[in-house]
Amino acid sequence: MRAKLIGLVRTVVAVPMGYVVLVLASTFVQETLFHGVSYHRSPLSTLIGAGILTPFSGVAAGLATAAIAGRAHVWHVLPLCWWISIETTILYSRHIVDGPLWFEGGAGLTLILGCLAGAVAWRETVRRRARPAPVGA
Repeated sequence: MRAKLIGLVRTVVAVPMGYVVLVLASTFVQETLFHGVSYHRSPLSTLIGAGILTPFSGVAAGLATAAIAGRAHVWHVLPLCWWISIETTILYSRHIVDGPLWFEGGAGLTLILGCLAGAVAWRETVRRRARPAPVGA
């Protein structure tokens, strides 16, 4: 019974904590490193740098979500991906962001792919640790 309760708590905590990691990491990249990213106002070097580094915010969020969840790593990241798509849609439709649809949609997509990559990386790390060492190695 205790193990099921712990599993339930980890499931409930994993997604919001993953989102917190996503927000903190993407804020660090976009606001601290690049002093704000705007499609119309940022130089090309800032857009390229943010485009390269921002997906790693998704990877960090995916890793955190999967690690906290402890099981069904990719499944636990799917609600986080859903939140990213909803947030991207709201930010774009309310004109809170200034980029065209392809730019903002692409940014959201890279975060989603980063989250999935982080969850898969965590899953594979756990699987490798669980494998017994080969005989004679």
